[in-house]
Amino acid sequence: MFDFLTHDMLAVVWFFLWCVIWGVYFIADSFSLGAGLLTPFIAADKVQRIQIQSSVGPFWGGNEVWLILAAGGTFAAFPLVFSKMFTFLYLPMMLLLIGLIARGISVEYLHKDDNPRIQQFLMWGWFAGSLLVSLVLGVAFANFFKGLEIASGGVYKGTLPGLFGPYALISGVLFVLMSVTSGALWINVKTEGAVAAKAGDLAKKSALLVLIFALVYLAYSFAGVEGFATNYSSMPVLYLLPVLAVGGAVLSVFFAKKGRAFPAFCSNLLAFLFIVEGGLASIYPYMLKSSISPEYGIDIFEAASSHMTLSVMLGGALVFVPIVIIYQLWAYTLFREKITETEQVEY
Repeated sequence: MFDFLTHDMLAVVWFFLWCVIWGVYFIADSFSLGAGLLTPFIAADKVQRIQIQSSVGPFWGGNEVWLILAAGGTFAAFPLVFSKMFTFLYLPMMLLLIGLIARGISVEYLHKDDNPRIQQFLMWGWFAGSLLVSLVLGVAFANFFKGLEIASGGVYKGTLPGLFGPYALISGVLFVLMSVTSGALWINVKTEGAVAAKAGDLAKKSALLVLIFALVYLAYSFAGVEGFATNYSSMPVLYLLPVLAVGGAVLSVFFAKKGRAFPAFCSNLLAFLFIVEGGLASIYPYMLKSSISPEYGIDIFEAASSHMTLSVMLGGALVFVPIVIIYQLWAYTLFREKITETEQVEY
């Protein structure tokens, strides 16, 4: 299968697919993370909380399929990267898993018990889990873009506090703000009444903050991160990625100010997508870039699985990824109605 492709060609194809899958995950899951971040602050009562919960309930689990695909694809296509990543970043990965578990339990069990204390606990669990996921991923990807302290022989010299430098924190805050904006605009699109109005007003402010932080993040990336612009210099067409990211952020601000929530939502997703892809484009051919010296990094050709493994996986991806996309589009069509004020979860 795919014998006409060499091992190196398959490695490049899988790196491209890996980048696409991560980008799709971020834009797909951003609004459910944002809803969790916003619920304690804009839901005035149980009815409004149920509106927010119902707006994301049918979708968040399906959206996490993309995270599973990204992790599974890394494990199967680039096993060396997977093993090193969980060795170097064990504590951040554990925080990510804790956040995912807390978010999943909270959003699914929030409506199962009428005890106000339990509801408050689960609501804040949803918030904490969403914050952990968005913040940890923002910090982690900034470190991937900047490079980890990988020394000769694949020895990791970094520390946990060292992962939270200025660049990583800016990226983490940007990812949180983009999720908040997606969540606010999604709530504005999918719900009716007071909670929709509050979400729309908040989105006008958060979209502007996203634009500001995106500009700061991109300026820092190109001016302050060594080697970030190398691929851009050799392939100037890549500059379209940050340009489109800024363009998406600008359009999100414009449409949010005009009260056009759905175009603003789509524009924010595009900004999120191109921010992520712009960073991933900067690290090629490395998947784990070294901040100490480039030759100490792990590139896609060194990390890739065998030709047969990559071929079989590519065949499976060509069959099952379209099925996932069709299913998710069907789910969004099935639950397309606005969520009215109700005392019951209706999904």
